[in-house]
Amino acid sequence: MCLLIHQPRGVTFSRAEVADFVLHNPDGFGVTYGDGQRLHLLRLVGSLSEIQDAYARHAAGRDCVIHFRMTTHGATNADNAHPYPITPDIAVAHNGVLAIGNPHDKSMSDTWHLVEFFLRPIAETDPDLLFNPVWGDMLGRLIGSSNKLAIAHRDGRVAIINKAAGVTHKRAWLSNTYAWSSPQAAVPRVTAYRSSGYRYDDDAAAWWTGGDVGRVSRIQDIAADTPEDDDAFDLWADAEEAYIRDRDMGVSLWARNNPQDAATLIVHIFGVDHAEALEWLEDHAADAVTALAEAIAEEVGVSS
Repeated sequence: MCLLIHQPRGVTFSRAEVADFVLHNPDGFGVTYGDGQRLHLLRLVGSLSEIQDAYARHAAGRDCVIHFRMTTHGATNADNAHPYPITPDIAVAHNGVLAIGNPHDKSMSDTWHLVEFFLRPIAETDPDLLFNPVWGDMLGRLIGSSNKLAIAHRDGRVAIINKAAGVTHKRAWLSNTYAWSSPQAAVPRVTAYRSSGYRYDDDAAAWWTGGDVGRVSRIQDIAADTPEDDDAFDLWADAEEAYIRDRDMGVSLWARNNPQDAATLIVHIFGVDHAEALEWLEDHAADAVTALAEAIAEEVGVSS
């Protein structure tokens, strides 16, 4: 879901690369940076050429935070394009799907809710806390490694939350390898399809692991059909139906009401054993449900 970039000074992506980012994430573009005097912030929803031109004018060669959006929560409009202003001096961009959803205002994204009810109160009280690495590590554990944040200050500081879960390309930091044509997306992942079953997809990295290659190697064991696969396909259909019915809380409610089924689906998607899946659901429910929702959202997006 989306592509978040921290681009260092002197780096410029080509128009073709920007086109690739937009084609994967067509629902909004934004850039922010601090020049020491003020925070610059641009957000828009536009055509490919408009976004390419905006990148060339406002981002090329700059030390800045860039975001290409694919909608998961809220409306597709400039108000939901990232980065979001937190205060006049601070902005944040996000990649991932937050378990909090968007309960207060369905027209706004999960990131907007994070800003309004969590980040802004902190920034208004102690803005430097957002750039404290110890606090950043704590926030990263809270939201889970499938979520990344880039927080920019007018003085030029940039804090990246869950930085280790991203990748480096052309000296820039990118939040994932699945939302662009990454040359690093060489590790196969298994994709669940109700009609055709599991298959390897060599065109995308194992995004669910946040770069955990150890878990990737284990999932290879379930690539072949097994007697349990039919059950997994049925469970996938149930979880997908719950997601379509309520994109914010459907998967969470389904997993809470059907923990054994959710654990079985986690086993087949993520390659862990059943005990590990149950432990994940019990001890890190938000991360587990977010990972399931991301998997389902990607498939729903592909199929629709």
